[in-house]
Amino acid sequence: MFLYQKLKYDYRHLNINNFDAAMVELIDFLDEAEKVKPDYLYYDTETNGLHIIKSKPFLVSMGFKKDNIKRVITLDYNNKIMNAFWDILEHSSLRKEPNFIGVGAHNAKYDYHMMENGGSPIPEKIDLFDSITVARLTEYVDEHASMSLETLGSKYVSDDAKFAGKIIKDMIKKLNAERRKKLREDIMDAFPEDGFFTITKSGKRKATGKLSNLIEEYDKTRTQFLNDDNPYFKFIDEHFKPANYQDIYEKEPELMRSYAADDIVIGLEYLDKAMPTLLKVDKDLTVTKREGKLIRAVAWMEDTGLKVDVDYVLNCRKNMVAYRNLLYFELQTYTGMEFSVAEHKTIKKLLLIKYNIKTDKADEKALKYIRDNTTNEEIKDICSNIMELRTLDKWISTYVDGKLNAVVNGRIYTDINNSGAVSGRVSCDMQQQPKEALFDRDGNELFHPRRMFICDDGFCLAFCDESQMELRVQAYYTIIHASEPDLLMCRAYMPYNCYNEVSTKFDYNNPKHIKEYSKHTWYELGSGKEWIPTDLHSATTKNAFPDLEEGTEEFKHHRKLGKRANFLKVYQGGVDALMNALDINRDTAEALDKAFYKSFPRIREYQDWVVQHLSQYGYVENLYGRRYYMDDNRFFYRACNYLIQGTCADMVKTFEIKVWEYLTKNKLKSRLVLPIHDELMVSVAKDEMFVIKEVKRIMEDVTDVIKSIPMVSEPEMSETNWACKKEYVIEGSDG
Repeated sequence: MFLYQKLKYDYRHLNINNFDAAMVELIDFLDEAEKVKPDYLYYDTETNGLHIIKSKPFLVSMGFKKDNIKRVITLDYNNKIMNAFWDILEHSSLRKEPNFIGVGAHNAKYDYHMMENGGSPIPEKIDLFDSITVARLTEYVDEHASMSLETLGSKYVSDDAKFAGKIIKDMIKKLNAERRKKLREDIMDAFPEDGFFTITKSGKRKATGKLSNLIEEYDKTRTQFLNDDNPYFKFIDEHFKPANYQDIYEKEPELMRSYAADDIVIGLEYLDKAMPTLLKVDKDLTVTKREGKLIRAVAWMEDTGLKVDVDYVLNCRKNMVAYRNLLYFELQTYTGMEFSVAEHKTIKKLLLIKYNIKTDKADEKALKYIRDNTTNEEIKDICSNIMELRTLDKWISTYVDGKLNAVVNGRIYTDINNSGAVSGRVSCDMQQQPKEALFDRDGNELFHPRRMFICDDGFCLAFCDESQMELRVQAYYTIIHASEPDLLMCRAYMPYNCYNEVSTKFDYNNPKHIKEYSKHTWYELGSGKEWIPTDLHSATTKNAFPDLEEGTEEFKHHRKLGKRANFLKVYQGGVDALMNALDINRDTAEALDKAFYKSFPRIREYQDWVVQHLSQYGYVENLYGRRYYMDDNRFFYRACNYLIQGTCADMVKTFEIKVWEYLTKNKLKSRLVLPIHDELMVSVAKDEMFVIKEVKRIMEDVTDVIKSIPMVSEPEMSETNWACKKEYVIEGSDG
């Protein structure tokens, strides 16, 4: 029994072949919603794929629930009908009800894309929300539970809430097997002279290993642009398409409709249980509404994408493969064996038999240890070769082939996940593009993953980065949650406990002082020394390694450790985390740990406040209103990280919304492209360079939330590609 039947929902499928009848049903659906006044409508799309640009909807489902009135409808996608539906809803009295939250979906940004792709974009006046956001805000953050609709349905609605999903997946698997079987027959028909089959004594065709090897090679190596001229691969491209939900719909329409209806029921039943909690934990639905606005802003970014220099990537791949072949040749020469660097067992056996080195593992850490602790040059070379080959393999598969396969119409479109982390931090694969190039052992550049992304004609790429965002937020938390502000940390960003040339003491609670502090010379109270912003990383380094002389090469080397330690400590890393992340021994890690708290003692008070507040209230709330509820006191320390990361995440999300609103309302050509951690990438039209100044202004205007620490955005710009960005000085600014 389907869930809509079990829970007695009024479910109907609309016949779009009769437009007038379908519209009557839709109007009846909305009329009833206007009468009962549900707090939200819920919708979903079933699509022919999962690509935010290429995929399109074939089935739409919608529903609402209020007391005992429970309605669900499904209809084959029709943009004329959907545009009429959105138009009616936009002008309906329901949308104007004070308690009406808006139109929700699970992974709402994807369904928003599908409406656009189908030709029926959701009008801007209709508020959106995502039930994943609801789940994030109402679940304990220390449980790290899945936010999938299936998981939430099983947990809050019914154990078998998605039984139809398994049936459909099994059908897709079976259909793919049938298509693969037919593909083998088609290949034998198309290439009868190419050795893909033999004839048995009974006169039947029998596929050879060559055919199996071909299909396996296709699955492993088919890369767009790279082997497009392979006649076998081209044939497979044309004759084999993996099955999708639309294929199942064509075979079993009633099953797919019921599945779609149940998705709505699961969403409504889940929200019915979660909303009372949400209204308590998200004051005035501040976070929910912000995330709802973000859906449109981020979808707009995703639709923009980045232009790709395919020729550059292909040329780099050619050089990388040639270098990889050279390294494998050397490895074979050293060892007298042919093997893949992915064969860990073979490598361990080789080291034991040939060099009498016993190791439990053959990962990078183990090989690095062996290399650094042997005087045998051959062993050093072997370990180095294996590690370098693994790096090459990863870069080719991830940053070359993976990206080539992602190109659509000369661009790459990334899916930005706004709810992927419990802190609220955004994630997407493009954030992981390495900042630095890959070089061979002679220092020749093989490939730069960011050089492949190039400017559109008539545009440049601008990058507005928040300077030391996490550390500034940490400094602010010492102002509001420690016995007094942390001296050195606050002095890194403002003249705390200082006076200027006219003997005015700096007041960090005065917005004018925060905004204009750079116009004055400041002197430290007590010593009278001129205030110079604290070098936070040098402060930790000096306390960790007091015997090192500042300014020497050795000090500079250790300062890199101090810098990384500072960020790890702000993210609540302990001694073990420092050891693992920095690859240092325990004594050095302990020295850095102690030095951090010696340099910035009030941070300990902030961290103590977090644990105390959690113990007393069960939650902490970041500066943008996002709460983190925790149930297990063993993990309370993590909330120190969540507050800082979450505040930074919600700050950047606010920037995205404001920049999107500025660009769209002014009908500018410039487009938001991507959030990269604490940075926004903008494709700026060359006749709209003023946009960079405005984005900088938006990213520095946070005094409504962070009142006592100035935020600084540092713009960079490139007229060629992502890798070649340089500092951009805005005319008439201080830098």
